[in-house]
Order: sequence, then C-alpha cells, then structure tokens
Amino acid sequence: MKATALAAAAAAALASTPALAQDWYVRGDVNANFNTRLDSSPPVRGHDGWGLDVGIGRDLGSGFRADGEVLFLKSEGRDGLTDHQKAVGGFLNGYYDFNKGGALQPFVGVGIGVAHVNLDGGAYRGHDTGFAYQAKAGVGYRFSDRLTGEVAYRYLGAPDLRIGDQPFEAKGDYRAQTVSVGLRYKLG
Repeated sequence: MKATALAAAAAAALASTPALAQDWYVRGDVNANFNTRLDSSPPVRGHDGWGLDVGIGRDLGSGFRADGEVLFLKSEGRDGLTDHQKAVGGFLNGYYDFNKGGALQPFVGVGIGVAHVNLDGGAYRGHDTGFAYQAKAGVGYRFSDRLTGEVAYRYLGAPDLRIGDQPFEAKGDYRAQTVSVGLRYKLG
C-alpha cells in the first residue's frame, strides 16, 4: 500500500508540472506467478500464486524508456517445507519498445534491484534480502496517445540467499516466473 501511495503522489506531482510530465508515465500490473522456488538442498518450491507491481517511469525517446518499480509476489508452499513464499522487490528497469508508432508494440526489458524473500510456516522459515535482477518481454497495445495495455512475461532471480537457521537453513537462489496484465498511462 505504501508503494501505491508513493507512486500516486509522485504521479500527481509530475502531472501538476506540465513541462516535466509530458514524457513521464505510471503503470500497474496484476501478476500470475508460477515456478517460484528457492534452489536449496532440498529445493523449496511454491505453487502458482499472484502478485502486483506498480511503477513510474519516463519515455526517453527512440524506443527507450526507464522506470522504477515495486513488486510483490506470493505463492503457497509445496512439499510441506514452507507454508508461504513472499517476495517484495524494488527495481530500476530499462526497456526497448519496438514499432513505437504502431498500435501493437512488442518490448523487452531488464532490471536490477533488491528483493526481500520471506518463507513462513513449515520446516523452513525466515527471510533474507539481497541483490535481484529480472528480464521481461511482452507486447503493448496502444489504446490512445496516453493509455497502453500490456501483457508480459517476467523472469526474476535473487542469488545467494540464506533463509532460516540450522538445521533448517535454506541457502540458494530464489527464482520466479510471472505473466502479467496491466496498464501504462502517459502523464501530460
């Protein structure tokens, strides 16, 4: 909720300054995540889950854009090792939009940031925060000069996490894959 409030406040501030707002946008997505796991020994797997993300960014011209994003993912545990897996991340992303003048606009993107991964319930429980990265690919559909709908695939990784205490310490790389549907709205 804090991330949503911050994004809304930033969008309102940018929109109130027309000269600055013309190239800026806000966006939000609903995610279906699948194949979440912590590659430890034994691996800690999650069932399919859900997520949300919000961002604020700027169109840099020539097909390039950049944004800051806050992401939340949740999935139920599998194999009885944990009850829930949750991840909260903050990322700086860069994108390239193909066919910028057309209605259909495929895009690719990469991001780096920080992720906080929490396992609760079951044998493995605890949390760790560390470096995270993501790669995205999708297609946008331009409804108007300001509003674009998006469908995208995301691969997220957070390497070298240590969650829990001995003898139930899970050490490894957190991974998640998502499919998202969302909207991007150009300010100004």
